[in-house]
Amino acid sequence: MPPILKSVLKIVVVLAVIVISFTYNRMLGVAMMVLIVGYFVYTNRSALYAQRGNLAYMRGDRDKALHLMEKAYRTKSIQPNHQIGYGYLLLKIGDLSKAENMFDEVLHKSKARDMIMQAKINLATVYWLQNKRDEAYSSLEKVAQEVKSTLVYGNFGYFQILHGELEEALAYNLEAYAFNDNDLTIMDNLAQNYYLLGRLDEADEMYTKLMAKAPKHAESYYYYARTLQKLGRKQEAREQIEKALEKELALITPLTREDIELLASELGQVEDGHAPCER
Repeated sequence: MPPILKSVLKIVVVLAVIVISFTYNRMLGVAMMVLIVGYFVYTNRSALYAQRGNLAYMRGDRDKALHLMEKAYRTKSIQPNHQIGYGYLLLKIGDLSKAENMFDEVLHKSKARDMIMQAKINLATVYWLQNKRDEAYSSLEKVAQEVKSTLVYGNFGYFQILHGELEEALAYNLEAYAFNDNDLTIMDNLAQNYYLLGRLDEADEMYTKLMAKAPKHAESYYYYARTLQKLGRKQEAREQIEKALEKELALITPLTREDIELLASELGQVEDGHAPCER
C-alpha cells in the first residue's frame, strides 16, 4: 500500500473513532481526543525536538540546539534528515567522531537516495577535517560519478580546487556552472578557480555576479580582494577585505584569520602608507 494511502486511512480511522466516541458520550469524545493528541506528541517527539533544535540554531543559540537535537537522537526514532542536521551541528563544534557516527548510521539505516547522498557528502567533510584528505576526496569523487546535482557539483568542485588539480577542477566547475549558473557555491568555486589559475578578468566577472548574492563566508571576499589587488584596483580590494574581516571562515578552508588580517594590512599600507587603525 502506498505511504500516502496509509496516512489517509490512519486519519480516517482516527476521525471515525472520535466521532463514534462523541456519539456515545461527550466526555468520552473529549478524553479520546486528548488521548490521541498525547499519543501523536509522544510518537512524534523526535521530530518535535529536532524542529525546536533547528529553530534554536537559526536564532543563534547553538547550545540549546545541540541539547534538543541530542534529545531527538536519543528517542531512537529520529528521521535521517534530522540526524544529518545533528551531525552537521556536531561538525560545526568540532566533535568529529560523533558526527562521523551520525552519518555512518544514516548510511546503514536509510534507503532514501537523497539522504544517502547527503550523508556521504558530510562524511567526506569529516574525513577532510580529520586530515584523511585522500579518503575524503575519493569518497566524494565516487558520489560525483553517480550523481549529478547542484549539491554534489558544489561540494566536489570545491574539493577539486583544494586538491590542487586546477585545470581538472576548472573543467568540472564549468560543467557545474552549465548545470546551474545561479547557485552561490558553484559560482564561488568557479570564481576562485579562475583566480588561482591567474585568469583574473574571468575571476572578476564571476565575483561580480557572486557578490550580488551576498556570500556568507570570508573566503569569497578574500579571494575577490586578491583578484582586485592584482588588477590594480586597490580601493575596491580594500572594500572587499573589510567585508572579509566581518565574516566567518567556512568549515573547510585553506585560509586562516591571520591570512585575512595580513591582506587587510597590506591593502591599508597601499592605500595610505600605514596599516589600518585597530577598530
